[in-house]
Amino acid sequence: MTALKKRDVELLLDRYDTDPVAALTEALRVALDRPDLDFTALVKLAGFSCARRIRLQAQEPAALDELLAELNERRALA
Repeated sequence: MTALKKRDVELLLDRYDTDPVAALTEALRVALDRPDLDFTALVKLAGFSCARRIRLQAQEPAALDELLAELNERRALA
């Protein structure tokens, strides 16, 4: 998974409160360079543990928040 650019993270943070799954989907599409995939396919492709995939696919708020934090922490400075 590649780091998101600062602008990608800004978009993610702006949209997250309104629609976290849509915001994370867009961010994962950029991070995984797969603009054609949906959230479930992106989560599978990302290589997360089985337990984490299950939590994300169930759209558990804590799991979504953890992914948001991870994507934010791994962002590129450019």
